[in-house]
Order: sequence, then C-alpha cells, then structure tokens
Amino acid sequence: MYTYEVAQPTATMLLTEILDQETGLDVELQSFLTRDLGLVMKDRGELASRYARDPGNPWLVCALCMAPVILVRTMERRFHFRHHPRAEAEQKCSISTRGQLSAEQINCIKYNAAKESAAHLRLKGIIRDSLIVDEQCSEPLVEKVWKGVRLADRAQWRKPDVQAELNGQRLAFEVQLSTTYLTEIAGRREFYRANNGAMVWIFHSFDPSSTRTSEEDIFFLNNNNVFIVNEATLARSRVARRMALDCWYAIPHLRGKTIIDEWVMEEVFLDQLIVNAQEQKVFFKDYDTLRAELLSSVSSDRARQAFLDFWMQHAATDSKESDEAWRTLREQMKTASPDLPLPSDYRMGKFHGAVSIMLSARFGHPVGYNLPRLLNVANTAFDHYKGYLLAFGWTLRAFANEQLLADQDAKQTWQRRKKLIREGLERMDEAYRQDRSYNHVIAFLIPEIKEKLAHGREW
Repeated sequence: MYTYEVAQPTATMLLTEILDQETGLDVELQSFLTRDLGLVMKDRGELASRYARDPGNPWLVCALCMAPVILVRTMERRFHFRHHPRAEAEQKCSISTRGQLSAEQINCIKYNAAKESAAHLRLKGIIRDSLIVDEQCSEPLVEKVWKGVRLADRAQWRKPDVQAELNGQRLAFEVQLSTTYLTEIAGRREFYRANNGAMVWIFHSFDPSSTRTSEEDIFFLNNNNVFIVNEATLARSRVARRMALDCWYAIPHLRGKTIIDEWVMEEVFLDQLIVNAQEQKVFFKDYDTLRAELLSSVSSDRARQAFLDFWMQHAATDSKESDEAWRTLREQMKTASPDLPLPSDYRMGKFHGAVSIMLSARFGHPVGYNLPRLLNVANTAFDHYKGYLLAFGWTLRAFANEQLLADQDAKQTWQRRKKLIREGLERMDEAYRQDRSYNHVIAFLIPEIKEKLAHGREW
C-alpha cells in the first residue's frame, strides 16, 4: 500500500498574516500549506506542543495582534490558521475566528464522551491483560493518576488509560479515539516528556488508504508507526508471554523527485519497540531516519554531480573563469555537504592530482589532465602519487577499467610497474603507504570504494 498526499490550504482564510517569531519573517502561506502532508501535520503538532510547553513563547503568531495561532484542518482535509482558543477568548484581534464553543471546549467534550464507549473499555482491557502476561512488565495500572514532578501542580497530572513499566521505562498507554483533540495530544506529550515517561498510542484498526486527521495527528509525530491491539494480539501475548501488537509502519521510497510512503503491517512485541521519551516517539521502524537518509542521498547525488561537472569542465584549465566556478562550487558544497571541506584553491598541494587520477580511473579516460589516455594518468600516479595507487587500483576494478588500461599498455610498462607496486606493498615500503589526506573527498566522489578507503592498509 503506497500513499502520497500534498496538503492544501482552504479557499478562503480569515488570518492571512502569520509571523514566525523564530525568524522574524512572515509565513508565506501558500508555500507553508502546500507541502507533503506529513510535514504539514508535523508542524501542526509542533505548533500545539510548543504552546503546551511554553504558552508565553509561541512559535507562530497573528501578525495583527501577536496572539498565538493554531493550524486547523477542515472536514475537507484543508488547512488554515486561527487564533489559539485561549487567545481568541480574550477577543483582542480585529479579526475574530471564534465560534460559540472553542475548539478546546469541543474536543474536551468529545474526548470525555468517547472514553466511556464500549469499544474504548474493551481495548483498555486488552492492553491490561496483554501487559499482565508479559513477564518483563510491571503490574499494569488502569486509570490511575500519573503525578508530575512538581507535586503542587495537580492541574497537570494525567490519568492514562493504562500504565506499566518495561525495563525501567514508564509507559503510558492511551487508546486512540475517533475525534479531533490535538490540544489533548500535545498536552499529554509534553507532560510525559517532562516526567520521563513515554506514551504509546493504541488504535483499534487502521487503513493507510483512508486516514483521519485524529489519526494523523498521532502517527505523523510518532515516526509514522501505528500500533493495534485486538483479540488476536491478546491471544499471541498469552502464548508468547510478551505483549503482542500489530504495527503498521511507513517506508519512504523515492519516485523521481517525490517521496512516497509504502505502508507495511508486521506483528511485533512490546519489547521490540524503540522508546525515545525525550522526543515522545515509540516505534518499531525508524521512518524519520530512513527519510533523512533518502533526502541526504538525493542531496549528495546532486552535489556529487555538480563537483564532477566542475572537474570535467575546469580542472584541466587555469583561468579566472575556473577560479570563479570553484568559488561557486565551494559555496554550494557548504550547504549541500557541510561535512566535506574543500581547499580554497583546487590546485592546492596534491588535491588536484589525487582527485584527477581517481576520477580518471572511474571514467576510464583522463579527467583533470590534458593527457591522451588513461595509461598516461596511471604513469603519472606511479611517478608522483604512489600513496594513492591502492585507491586507484580499487577504482579501476570497481568500474571494470583494468582491461582498458592493459589494452593501452602495448610496451608492458604498466605491467612492470604493477609488479613493483605489489612488491612495495608486500615489504611495506613507506613510499606506497596509503595517503589518507583526501579520503573524505574520494569517498564522496567514488562511494563504491568508501569501505575500502576506511579499512585500507596501514603499517
């Protein structure tokens, strides 16, 4: 099951002037509200969480009255901003978005009513019974108060559906209810974050092709992981003596320039989950890391191509145009690959030679040199860059260019030199010691030999 959705703003909005207090800049609403749905939903949750943590220091505010705002989603799955219910009650702004009841009041009414339903009570019982048979968990507590660190702050205490301890980590289990109550979600997340607990949201069912806002407010903030319990998971728990759950999780894939999510369901146990109380994430599959790696890979590919384009066009020349192109490339690299420091001058020291012989081995022809054949580059490497000969050989093999070099070696000069190189390596001749000075650049340009570079010869 693959999913992809782009968030959309409502056709008309009352609040159109929103200020980002971190940057001091106006929020461009069209751009902010037309990103990947997951990104917008995460910001919706972050907006509520920051207000719950520190109401006096909101992230986004109404630029007209400086009151905090919330990001609302309509029944048509479109987004707009409105004043936070608490700020709206004070009616300070010339633009009013207040109804007869605030969103906070409506959510509290719906939330409390839903907690009394038969479905909610049964799920709570399944969680309790699953924890009871789990020999690694403490005795579960049902509807018991979880007191905050500051004992006097009773208003902030919570009463989770079920709570237990697993290997020293306190867990609060909450049943997901079919209603919208983002303020409640944010309040609970911040309470457990402050009190060294972790919240595990439990669903009674899940269909990734048709998700509700109340579900998305939870799983987009929880690493795109959804947990389900039912009679079948309870039966598995009793057999295994471990709390069993069904876990739906997303795996990101790149399709062109777009990331789409593949949803997978897997049977898991509670003790297999990763708990990050500080970030309030409890998950089986680390979607956020997978997505970051995918984006990093895309960014690296583009940065690598930009470097190769420069080297192909400019590295064999010496001109003002080349110098300017190198300065431009270095600035690009500071953003795309900040961990890849480049010299101020590409002709500095052995940098030019090391990069040129490696790229020549990769592409099978001279790159960065005004030479006729790969054989000439190989001889240059032997004469002046013996510390890079190991990496040169690895690259030739990785890109199947060894035979090409042999075909050019009509006088067997390179064949004789290959024998000298082997003998020098065997006797640990200092001249052939691997020069690691530019390993970070070579690994970036030729990732196919990255592991060999990291574990190369040392004596």
